[in-house]
Amino acid sequence: MQGFLQRLKQRKLVQWALAYVAFAFALLQGVDIVAQRFAWPDSLERILILVLALGFFVALVLAWYHGERGAQKVTGAELLILALLLSVGGGLLWRAAQVPHETATATAATKPAQIPAKSIAVLPFVNMSGDAKNDYFSDGITEEILDALAQLPNLKVAARTSAFAFKGKAEDLRKVGEVLGVANVLEGSVQQSGDAVRITAQLIDTRSGYHLWSEKYDRKLTSIFAVEDEISKAIADKLQVELAGGTALALVAQKAIDPRAHDFYLRGLTLLAARSVAEAVAAFQQAVAIDSGYAQAWATLAEAQALLPAYGPTAPRMAYGDSLESARRALALNPDAALAYVAQGMVYSDQMRWADADRALRHALSLAPGDAEALNQYAQFLQGVGQTVPALDVLDRAVQADPMSGVSASIRVQLSMHLGRIDAATAAAQMKRILAAHPESLFAHRVASTMYVALHDYAEAEAQMRMAATLDGGDPEAKALLIRGIADPGQRARAVQSLETSPANADLRRDPILYAFFLIQLDERATALEKLGEMSADGNSTIPQMLWGPAFDPLRNDPRFKAALKKIGLPYAPQQIETGVKP
Repeated sequence: MQGFLQRLKQRKLVQWALAYVAFAFALLQGVDIVAQRFAWPDSLERILILVLALGFFVALVLAWYHGERGAQKVTGAELLILALLLSVGGGLLWRAAQVPHETATATAATKPAQIPAKSIAVLPFVNMSGDAKNDYFSDGITEEILDALAQLPNLKVAARTSAFAFKGKAEDLRKVGEVLGVANVLEGSVQQSGDAVRITAQLIDTRSGYHLWSEKYDRKLTSIFAVEDEISKAIADKLQVELAGGTALALVAQKAIDPRAHDFYLRGLTLLAARSVAEAVAAFQQAVAIDSGYAQAWATLAEAQALLPAYGPTAPRMAYGDSLESARRALALNPDAALAYVAQGMVYSDQMRWADADRALRHALSLAPGDAEALNQYAQFLQGVGQTVPALDVLDRAVQADPMSGVSASIRVQLSMHLGRIDAATAAAQMKRILAAHPESLFAHRVASTMYVALHDYAEAEAQMRMAATLDGGDPEAKALLIRGIADPGQRARAVQSLETSPANADLRRDPILYAFFLIQLDERATALEKLGEMSADGNSTIPQMLWGPAFDPLRNDPRFKAALKKIGLPYAPQQIETGVKP
């Protein structure tokens, strides 16, 4: 080794190497400047880096043979070292160059298929009134235009949750297009003054950055729907989307709506999106009290009322009755109100009226095949009745329509793990990303807590239970004790007692399936079977989806478990399952 080092010094191999590196670095810097000026493709620079890297080894070989004592011959061992350096270095460089090339090729090949030309995201219109309290108005106008465009059968429209994830962010529109899978975005602003409103809108191609269309509208609030219809039709025309029934078809209801009712409706939309469900219900109730002929307000009220039991202490029977009545009022005014059918499907599912829920949700999808909320609710219905594989297919469609939705994404990760489509590590990594993007999502934290229990990651399960309890206004310590009891047999007795008697866990006891879930985890299977036997055929649980997860596998073959399922009509096989992606 000492002799080998001496020969390196004699041949000035280190000096050759340093000189070559300096030359290569300077060359790359110069080429980079020129490439930026002339918009050369990145592939040219990658090829140059590869050539220079291989040239480095060639330079070392030349230095060895033509150095200070170049007439000398190398030994067999030295030849072997050089061969190894060349083969290993060349192999690594080939792989490093091949991976980016393959990735770029795959991306170029898949992008056109993933992003149809007839696709759009309606980004939140900017509130130009100077008062942040008026954000609800510009947000509501945005959502109404989005809903109007979503009626077009051949146009992919990014859902509200995903589009509004970019609110207040100066993102590159190319990135927006890639994330949301759309080729176009609609931007705009709303300025309200008294009963006058100015709306500006511009349609932009996310791939080229070119403006396709722009317009400014000065109107009275009484004609706001006509403005929304004008905007929607102009966009449809620019995207060459054929309107069913001809271009005279109105995309937005043209019936005169009292501006005060419309204002409450817009407030309700913002509250519902934030899952302030009780406040949203109150706003929609104000809207229909002012204008009882406001079909869309009735339909959205029906949806909010259906959600009430999951987001507060409202008695399910009262909320569901109110929701069905609101849906009836909406459909009497507009038989094609898809959201009213979605609300019916949600209520019927919770009431375990499977056939009714099936019909309502499939009818909603026939009216709005790309609607993210209809897809999400139909997927939850399918999972609830035991059709887990079709449910995952529909969830894939829901996530395509609303890629930033924490609800659809959370369910999809957990179900994918249960079906063996992804491993535990992948599921945990995906759930962490969802929680990072939706730190205030009560639903996501609830799903995460049960998923981490299944993964035996009790520290993370406890953290998620605490967060869910905090967001729900509950007792984090009481919920954390349950997880500690699952993880530690020494704390199990205290956990069982808390589950069965503590007022802080009364919410868990109200739902027999959720109650049974924790009893099984705490090794109280006999009691769990007893509680499942108390399930009511007319619905006293909102989470039948849990029955098909691995937590209930220990009871799967028990006759009492089968009898409990039969009592509530499960499993249910729909006559037709809508899983295919519409063209």
